[in-house]
Amino acid sequence: MGAMIGLSAITERYRRSEQSLLNRLEISDRTLRWLFMLPSIVVLAFISIVPLVRAVWMSLHDWNLTSGKGAFVGFGNYETLLFGNPEFFRFEFDPSQPFEFVLSGSVVHQAVYTGLSVSIEVVLGIALAMYLFSLSERWQPIVRTIFVLPMLVTPIATALMWRLMIDGSIGVINYMLQFVGISPPAWTSSPVMAMLTVVIVDVWQWTPLVILIVFAGLLSIPESRYEAARVDGAPRWAIFRHVTLPGIKYMIAIALVFRLMRSFREFPLIEIVTSHGPGTATQIMNIQLYRTVFVGTGDAGLGAALGIVLIVVTVGICMSIVRRVGMMQ
Repeated sequence: MGAMIGLSAITERYRRSEQSLLNRLEISDRTLRWLFMLPSIVVLAFISIVPLVRAVWMSLHDWNLTSGKGAFVGFGNYETLLFGNPEFFRFEFDPSQPFEFVLSGSVVHQAVYTGLSVSIEVVLGIALAMYLFSLSERWQPIVRTIFVLPMLVTPIATALMWRLMIDGSIGVINYMLQFVGISPPAWTSSPVMAMLTVVIVDVWQWTPLVILIVFAGLLSIPESRYEAARVDGAPRWAIFRHVTLPGIKYMIAIALVFRLMRSFREFPLIEIVTSHGPGTATQIMNIQLYRTVFVGTGDAGLGAALGIVLIVVTVGICMSIVRRVGMMQ
């Protein structure tokens, strides 16, 4: 009996020695997950936080690309940007003519561009996602593929394609409009029409992203909720308002955040289609940042300040959306 006990003890000791180090340390699953993620977190923090800190430091100095670092100016670049840069924000008002005022600048252009494009994309994306959801299983893959095609084209190729299609001499869109007796608009020579043009192109390319996100949310809603609403005799609008919309509100918020972040970083579409014109009519904040640093006087300090303002605005709007729908509760 004693020999058997001794043999089992030796066997158990040998088995424990064969176990991995992590099992012998008895680390919890939560700690283990953080250990595995730690290398990636360190790398991401290095490539994200270090440039951000560098940008903040540059924004506090009189920094020029040609002459190098200058004196410490504190918040002087921010003051110049917010109150002394008409390309960033310009408001002129004559009290004698209260209905005539000038409101322009990259902030205003950004608000118009982002507000129009994202609003249209979300509304149109929800409508098309519900149409896709209503199709049979045979047609859903076909229609879904057609919807996704514009998003698969690279932004530069999309901008070049639309630039050719709206060209006054060889543009196929102008030709089709003239064929049906409609005079083509001044796509890029009118300030209002130029902004509408880039909004149309943006909606064409990025509405499919909203469709896919909202469609995934529709698939996650239990069918029993719809059946209960139909049994109670609820009309289609009431079903959409009280069943569908609450079921996809998180997906709508995700789509909004994705599109807002992308619209604040837009560059190739506007530069290729309208060349941020006419004048500066379609110059948004990201394009002003580029032109301030690399096209104008090379004022990297002012450009860094504009970049920090852009980050703060983007994060602030996105966080307000996330909190509004209760995703951080």
